Amino acid sequence: MEAARRDERFWFYDGSVVVQAEDTLFRVHQTVLSNSSEIFSTLFSLPQSDSHTQESVEGCPIVQLQDLARDFSDLLHALYHPSHFDDFPSDSELDDILNFITGILRLSSKYVIHSLRRKCIALFTRTLPVTLEDYDSRTSRGSKHLKSDVIMRAIRLAQETDVAIALPFAYYCASRLSSRRILEDNSNDISWQQKTICLVGRERLRYAEMSLSHSFLLGFQRAPTCMNMLCSMARSPHTEWHLMEASRHPHPLRPYNRWNALNVCSECVANAKKQHSKGRQEVWKCLPAFFELGTWEELHTICEY
Repeated sequence: MEAARRDERFWFYDGSVVVQAEDTLFRVHQTVLSNSSEIFSTLFSLPQSDSHTQESVEGCPIVQLQDLARDFSDLLHALYHPSHFDDFPSDSELDDILNFITGILRLSSKYVIHSLRRKCIALFTRTLPVTLEDYDSRTSRGSKHLKSDVIMRAIRLAQETDVAIALPFAYYCASRLSSRRILEDNSNDISWQQKTICLVGRERLRYAEMSLSHSFLLGFQRAPTCMNMLCSMARSPHTEWHLMEASRHPHPLRPYNRWNALNVCSECVANAKKQHSKGRQEVWKCLPAFFELGTWEELHTICEY
């Protein structure tokens, strides 16, 4: 016990239990933790050692947890300060969000604290959208490009805490990284199996771009209501496809907006927009399957516990 130190923020003079995580002691209120989690309630009712006399500090029994002290401190902050999430900046990027939620999400998942887990997931999916509407909203806000290390960190956390709903778009971003970056052997990266899924997923995204979201460029056809025969000979759509194809990384969710460059009539443009919208919706529907994740419905079910 001599090596353990007291946490400065969470050492309450009227606390009823001392929780030890790593080498840090937290004197907190047993009722606060028990009321938030049945697992904590059960844990506090169990004997902590085989000895007849349980260790204590200042008359408070010591309960040892196999958690990181930093994570437990973050969890306590969220439990003792209800406005903790409300004060978090709404324009934060994914890296800041991960720093904020990682400990809380880990322990709220482990100790089944539903309210905190839901709040963490809501923040997690702010930059990793779960609907096409959310993706378009994110794009319209001009969100910054996600860095490779941050994307991989997000994938690892989502898998560790069963927030599978955040994985499809995270994998989408990871698959669009350069092959050199994906094949780097960094200790904090996702596994090689996951990297393989990214590379296979990239090929599926390229096919989806060709056959679904941007197929109106590759195989342009006149609208059924088109009265301009020149549209059938338009070469601009195919030229636009070649410009898109020149990109090293497929991006089938990218909204096409160079409609004037097609050089076709308004009826054909309207028809192409309809095909494009339908194709993007289909890509989003298939996104989990591109990365061996099942369906969106199945991912929602995994998250709801």
